[in-house]
Amino acid sequence: MQKDPIQSLFIGSKQFRLPSCHSTNAVASDLLAESNPAEGTVIITDNQTAGRGQRGNEWESQPGKNLTLSIILKPGFLPVSQQFDLTVVSSLALTNTLLDIGMSNPLIKWPNDIYYNGSKIAGILIENTVRSNRLEWTILGIGLNVNQSGFITAGATSIKRELKEEVNLDRVLKKLLRRLNEYYGFLKAGHFQKLRAMYMEQLMWLNEQRTFHNIALNTTFSGVIQKVTAEGKLIIATDNQHLVLDFKEVTFLG
Repeated sequence: MQKDPIQSLFIGSKQFRLPSCHSTNAVASDLLAESNPAEGTVIITDNQTAGRGQRGNEWESQPGKNLTLSIILKPGFLPVSQQFDLTVVSSLALTNTLLDIGMSNPLIKWPNDIYYNGSKIAGILIENTVRSNRLEWTILGIGLNVNQSGFITAGATSIKRELKEEVNLDRVLKKLLRRLNEYYGFLKAGHFQKLRAMYMEQLMWLNEQRTFHNIALNTTFSGVIQKVTAEGKLIIATDNQHLVLDFKEVTFLG
């Protein structure tokens, strides 16, 4: 009998498959509190009833149609100042999974939403535990729209919508896990600059004039996205200054 190639991979070698759960990130958190799971453990469900995205938003997902999973990592080699590199790794894994199945030009909307043809197709939620200024544990939550056709949320899409056909969920999962192993391996090997350069190559609206909302000042301004720093902050050039803003300080308006 041929061995499943996933079994030879680090991330995904141990999987908990749940018919339904409120949140795979919450299940992963409970698992960490109750035991010492192997690094690379994956929690995946067919029906996530209370999935969360960034800024406290809910993640919409029809049962059995999409990939909703969380991965437990132990990135003790990373200082807290480099936690954004985990966002880089997971974003690249998703965009390159889409490329692997024949989709062209997926983009990363800063900091960690994946867009295709102007619509959101995947999202990431990362939760870290810190000890002595280093990352002790990371829960990497991923939602990828695969075979869902209709969405309540405006501006969402799926692989099925874009390819005009259903795809096998396990096939997409295997490709995603391979890409996560690949890029997390690069991270462990210290290829930080290479990964960050790849992230910038796929960054949505890079060097384009956009409109933003400064949350703290409650003001609207226009500027050009120039770069994302190693810490994950967005550098925006306006007419008279360069702004360096983090995720909680700015939103895109168009």
